[in-house]
Amino acid sequence: MHLRDKQRFEREDKDMALGNNIKKYRRDLGITQEELAGILCVTGQAVSKWESGAGMPDVTQIVPLAQALNVSTDALFGFTPESYDVKLADEVGHKANDLRDSGEQSQGALEAVEYLDRQCEENVFNYGIMMRYVQAVAHMSRYVNPENSYYEELFKDDEKEWKKIVRTAENRAMQVIRYSNDKDLADKCHYALAWLCWHSQEWEKGRQHIEALPTIRSNMLQETLLPYYIPIDTEDGKQRWKAQIRDNYQNFIRALNKQIVYTAEAMSWVSPLKEVEENCHWGLSMIDEFMKDERMRSCCQGFYRDTCKFLIAAYLKAGETVKAAEEWKRLSAKIDEYVAFCSQVNKQPKAEVVRIYGEKAADNMSHYTREWIDGKLEFMLGQLKSRCSKEVFSEFEKLIA
Repeated sequence: MHLRDKQRFEREDKDMALGNNIKKYRRDLGITQEELAGILCVTGQAVSKWESGAGMPDVTQIVPLAQALNVSTDALFGFTPESYDVKLADEVGHKANDLRDSGEQSQGALEAVEYLDRQCEENVFNYGIMMRYVQAVAHMSRYVNPENSYYEELFKDDEKEWKKIVRTAENRAMQVIRYSNDKDLADKCHYALAWLCWHSQEWEKGRQHIEALPTIRSNMLQETLLPYYIPIDTEDGKQRWKAQIRDNYQNFIRALNKQIVYTAEAMSWVSPLKEVEENCHWGLSMIDEFMKDERMRSCCQGFYRDTCKFLIAAYLKAGETVKAAEEWKRLSAKIDEYVAFCSQVNKQPKAEVVRIYGEKAADNMSHYTREWIDGKLEFMLGQLKSRCSKEVFSEFEKLIA
């Protein structure tokens, strides 16, 4: 086949795909070709040609056409969320996190943002990567605002570049929120933008994103009802029912653990040491209880590590190097135990790991290697070093050696 013929056939395929989508969404709305034509101020014959692939709408008609059919332009051309490479987005996310948590804090955050920006440019329709870019910019914002405790003079001499990055993050977030048809991705974008606004002290703007997020206040959650809608009259049904209950517990525990960590972080900066100790020990005891169930360990280990980190930071800030070292050693023992656990679990077939622990847990455990966590601990030591004097940290290092 000649190149010219191949290009012609590819173009005709795209025309047919667009035509079929126009027909589908028109029928979904329950309107005729003539009625759609009337909305767009074109002839019924023009709509008929679009749907048959005999003609294409003018470029100026694409947005009005999508609006008339109540869909996004992406959906009109067949770019649905299911078309996007979720696995690629996850792999990109892991790579970005590794960049973020290596070396100097603010530079690691900047490298993660730059990497994700390139990935967004290379994967234009991947909303998962866009969402991760927004999250990375929100994380980096703590190092930009001089009023923030984590301030490291990032973009101090280039405020214009920082504003450009923020605008890009906001634009990509709005694309995800408006067009992805994925509430989970949209919620994560609102959440990240709320943090970005908080670090930038744009309180009113941040509250708007908070108000767009779901709340547990009513206690009327879909998770509590979902198991009731799974038939259990077959063995397969019973397994899906058990898996749903497991996933529910993991999600609830993850949400509670996040509150424990955020409270520990805030208190480590502003509260008396005694209050920090009491809060962190209480939180860690709860996480310990959750981890008695092996299926819950993956959604606890990272939160346990971060809660310990903020408790150790509070000890170092107060010059309590012995207590800080004792906490570090307890954490190290917990990590060693989890590394060994993941190593054993990962010897099983992937399908079996997913069946027992769930998709998210299986992914977590597949990455939790000795090499991976050693990198995280090295980065964590760098964070702790920035929270105390050189003399205090030197003494702490000697005690944990």
